[in-house]
Amino acid sequence: MTIVRIVLGPEAVVALRRPIAGRGGFQALLTAVQGQLVEPNLLELSPELIERLARYAGSYGRGGFQGRLDTVLVKLSKLAKALEPLAA
Repeated sequence: MTIVRIVLGPEAVVALRRPIAGRGGFQALLTAVQGQLVEPNLLELSPELIERLARYAGSYGRGGFQGRLDTVLVKLSKLAKALEPLAA
């Protein structure tokens, strides 16, 4: 199984761990991401969860919940850019 590990800074961890209100799709995504914090600042993501994050980031406007994932999305974007030569 492929797992991508991301080390988060303290501010990103605080933002990610804030309580979630509601039961919508983005709230369910945040709950899933929160469940992948395996150490105080280590996030482990499966390719399926990364795909879901990318889909939500590209399909929905900016709001309070999206800002909580900014650091994760930036790190995933940098990883995707680094891997672009492999796709050619």
